Amino acid sequence: MYREKPLIGKMAEAGFSEGDSNYHAVVHASDGFVYYAICTHHRDRHVNLFRYDPKTGEVRTLADIGGMLGEDGAKNIPQGKVHCDLFEHDGKLWFGTHVGLYGRGGLQDHGPYPGGHFLNWNLKAGTLGDLGIGASEEGLVALSMDKSRGRLYALTWPSAIFIYYDIRSGRTKSFGPAVVGHSYVNSVETGGVPRSLAVDPRDGNVYWWNLDETVSRYNFSTDTVELVSNQSFARPALQVRERGNPDDNANWRSIRWSEALGRFVGVTFYGEYLFSWDPKSGELEILDRVAIGPMRKSGELMRGSLAFELSPDGRVVYYANGVATAPVSGINESSTSLRLVTYDLMERRYTDHGPIQLEDGRRPEYCQGLEVGRDGNLYLVCNIPFTDFGSEKGRQIRALRYAATPTENLNKVYEVNLVVVSDPLQ
Repeated sequence: MYREKPLIGKMAEAGFSEGDSNYHAVVHASDGFVYYAICTHHRDRHVNLFRYDPKTGEVRTLADIGGMLGEDGAKNIPQGKVHCDLFEHDGKLWFGTHVGLYGRGGLQDHGPYPGGHFLNWNLKAGTLGDLGIGASEEGLVALSMDKSRGRLYALTWPSAIFIYYDIRSGRTKSFGPAVVGHSYVNSVETGGVPRSLAVDPRDGNVYWWNLDETVSRYNFSTDTVELVSNQSFARPALQVRERGNPDDNANWRSIRWSEALGRFVGVTFYGEYLFSWDPKSGELEILDRVAIGPMRKSGELMRGSLAFELSPDGRVVYYANGVATAPVSGINESSTSLRLVTYDLMERRYTDHGPIQLEDGRRPEYCQGLEVGRDGNLYLVCNIPFTDFGSEKGRQIRALRYAATPTENLNKVYEVNLVVVSDPLQ
């Protein structure tokens, strides 16, 4: 089903003009508030943590993360991002930090990046807990949690080190570079690092993809990292090349555990194919293509989004993606604004619910963070176009993030804020 009537949402203003992105980090917590991070690539600023009250619409700035850690972003490369989910467990939100700009050993005007921290936020006390740095000069680019076993698992960037933090013992353990085919030498990166880890709740094993389309596993029972034998994502339907690039591989962009299916469900980076996968049996099933309507109908390609979530019962996929990174033949920009897709895993039903539109008529264009709320709402952290350059906000955003762009070439800037949309399935 393809729908074109817009989904009307409202924006919550955070007032963080240096903010330019969000990745995964938004959660509707059990205390009723929505917590989210807005990241920044600003040279001197750290990622900020916010809290939204759905009852009043109030947004509160909770933390300048690096500042609360005692780090000066103007002296050393700052903690620019939270590039993972905010996992609620035992009255706290658990997460980690990542880097927004980088240079091994530091930059001309900044000292070295200290490294990404394992962190928690106490919901009741409103305090930040520092659990330590995972690895020096490495950001925590992919982080997941095994709540029942009390572990935080992460892959770092740029060196693709697999590492975990054990909550009970307070111990951090590193296994060194762990993505097959990846290397980082003299500031040159070969390949990529996964952005989403698969933690199996049945046995505590953790999985991630490799550049040769195989899968690696952290084996919880033996505390070792190993290559999974006889399993590969090198299936013809998944080997979609982005404009013929031979380096594109079959891998997932985001992956979640579905209780309803008793297996993982994920979306591929290229082609945006939805799949289910049971690493115990090795069964991999290609379910459908969950690209937004204009791309699905035209056969054109966009990269997969991290705005990928399941309903609490694991029966329905929620997915948001937006404007293509480059012009797409035959598709105008308005038709590729941020759109919401759902997929019923039990009935195999795809629905594009149409573009998301704010009350003032603006349409968000990019999103990498989505939360299925406990209250019948969806919470997305989006890039929203802003064209009023003469306003105070417009001048501030332009000065902070678009100063090098000639005015005659600047058609619009964007702000990053939380957007609240009623769940169309409720």
